[in-house]
Amino acid sequence: MAKIDTSKITGYAEMSAEDKLKALEAFEYEDNVAELEKQKAAVSKANSEAAEWKRKHNALLGEDEKKKQEQEEKFANMEKELSELREAKRVSEFKAKFIAQGYDEALAEDTAKAMADGDSAKVFANQQKFLDEYAKQVKADALKKTPKPTPGAGGGTGEMDYAKKIEEARTNGDFAAVAYYTRLQAEAEAQAKKE
Repeated sequence: MAKIDTSKITGYAEMSAEDKLKALEAFEYEDNVAELEKQKAAVSKANSEAAEWKRKHNALLGEDEKKKQEQEEKFANMEKELSELREAKRVSEFKAKFIAQGYDEALAEDTAKAMADGDSAKVFANQQKFLDEYAKQVKADALKKTPKPTPGAGGGTGEMDYAKKIEEARTNGDFAAVAYYTRLQAEAEAQAKKE
């Protein structure tokens, strides 16, 4: 990073620390676009000259040397392509294994590439994403399979059919139970009115 030339700030040496800070915050760098364009032009010119020298060099080479150079380039290209194909095969194998484990295709692809590149942090992060999603799916499936309560079972809210219980207690001659269920029925009705 370029350093700030404090000599360009008038009176900088005599300023207090607060004034120096304000002056530095207000300082604007010079626009280096022209210099950047000049450097880009120089790089472009150097690339053009290198290509021209290569063309001249190839023109001077003998026929055998040209064939040898072409074979070397072809071999290098084949090695590069083989390496890329091997890498793609590894990624494809990893992806297939992740999909077989239940990963969706996009996450499997991303995880397979990370695994092939040796990026274990990304592999573990993606594995955690998969596990979180899988846990949600398992919970959702469990809720779908949970049987609904039968009618008259209280609707799952803990309610009881007090009239039925009172009638059963009367039939059995259990007047203490009749009084108990009558009191519970009155409390439940009072609670329902409050809500």
